[in-house]
Amino acid sequence: MPLTRRTATGIVAASLTLLLAACSGGGTPGTSSSAGASTLRLAFLGGIKTPDPDTAYDGPELNLVNSAYEGLVTYKSGQEKAELTGALATDWKADSTNTVFTFDLREGVTFHDGTPFTAAAVEASFKRRTGIDSGPAYMVADVKSVATPTDHQVVITLDAPNSAFLDLLASPFGPKMVSPTAIKEHPYSEDDNWFATHDAGTGPYEYGTFTADTAYELTAYDKYWGTQPGYPTVDFSVVSSLATIQLQLESGELDGMAGYADNTTYTSLKGKEGLKTYAFSSMQTPTLFVNPKSAALGDQASRLALLQGVDFTTLTTKALGEIAKPTSEVFPVNLLSSPDLDQQAITYDATKLAALKGKTIKIAYGNTSADAKSLSDNLAAVLNAAGITAQSTGYALGTYFPELEKGADGPDLTFFSGFPDTAHPDAWATVFYTPKGGLDLFGAEVPGLSDLLDQARSTGDQALYGQAAAKVAASGYFYSVATSLGTAIFADDVAGVEQSYHPVITGVLNLAVLHPAGA
Repeated sequence: MPLTRRTATGIVAASLTLLLAACSGGGTPGTSSSAGASTLRLAFLGGIKTPDPDTAYDGPELNLVNSAYEGLVTYKSGQEKAELTGALATDWKADSTNTVFTFDLREGVTFHDGTPFTAAAVEASFKRRTGIDSGPAYMVADVKSVATPTDHQVVITLDAPNSAFLDLLASPFGPKMVSPTAIKEHPYSEDDNWFATHDAGTGPYEYGTFTADTAYELTAYDKYWGTQPGYPTVDFSVVSSLATIQLQLESGELDGMAGYADNTTYTSLKGKEGLKTYAFSSMQTPTLFVNPKSAALGDQASRLALLQGVDFTTLTTKALGEIAKPTSEVFPVNLLSSPDLDQQAITYDATKLAALKGKTIKIAYGNTSADAKSLSDNLAAVLNAAGITAQSTGYALGTYFPELEKGADGPDLTFFSGFPDTAHPDAWATVFYTPKGGLDLFGAEVPGLSDLLDQARSTGDQALYGQAAAKVAASGYFYSVATSLGTAIFADDVAGVEQSYHPVITGVLNLAVLHPAGA
């Protein structure tokens, strides 16, 4: 089964939600925590989705889920290129067909309810995920069988070859191991979900007191198999005003902020005494989508004239400032093995816009995305200056996606900033570049692309993904304009921030590696 994104709203919501951190105390930035601090107070700007490991598919709530639960494998935090590392598996291998995967499991691990972690938990956890059948269920939907030769080895067989399977397991949204005891004692109920306020994982933190949309608490699990987290307790509160939070950050009442801060917020806090700013690479990629049924841009020649005639490097720099970098690649950066396989091959030539003079172009963006608005407004200005009538229009979340589905009556262009579910090319290409993936926003279909991606998914052949990139670039239906940077601002007495960021998704940190400076 190809990777699919069943909901699109999660990406938009994740792009708006910031993770805000505060340590006990207040006053001047950089003095709110200490080597002896035991509680790290964090805040979410706005509410979060239910932190159930098998329904969490938004983003911010993963700061809770991925602190309490672990999968078989994960990605190393604090580095730009995604690298698989063991979590509850110590070793793994795939057969030559990418159909059978064998995992040796970590011994001496207990779930937070005291149940020993053994091979039996793998199948039980997979069945819970597919049984709930929420957004991330597709990640294990192709599992044909789970064999348990011993208590500490599992052999997973898929229905069909899938080179992305290990990356699906490592995804921040990937399947987590859940105590079989808890699964049996607390069957899933959408109306009364025990897992919304309790956990049954193996991670460094346990869920403490949860009050939905108000406060969340994590406490260190004293029997954790790995290194104890730097802060024994993490308290979350839900806040509603970014302006107030920024003032509290500057005054020292709050200790940090991580997430998709806009350029104004980021630059205003840069260089503040007692604060340290960070800008991490990610796979978040603002992308221009072209409506294949557009009267102005429906033909390939017009689409390419638009892409060649706009200086997207200058436009992106002006629109997004320090929180993004222009890109020349089709896929998100670091997703293919070599940038040489992944070039958009579009050469800037301002004279190309002459072919579109006199046409009318409507550009849509979601009101919830400041980045998309800035990109849309700047593109409209460039086109209008070239004699093309262009209008940039924002839509509320409930009307944005329906507007894109109106075909010839819909917008001609839209900017949308998304990220792959995991660090595998199929997690981007199938989802964003094929109608079956869920986020090919205008339903554009590149001839031969789906078949090529099916072959690439089976074999993992990077050269095939390079061919797919070339097809996408030549079609003119899609244009990656930038790489969004994961911004973070913390008091300079909070350490470990550079080791905490995720290589795929921004705004989700490995909380266990944060610690008071000097500790």
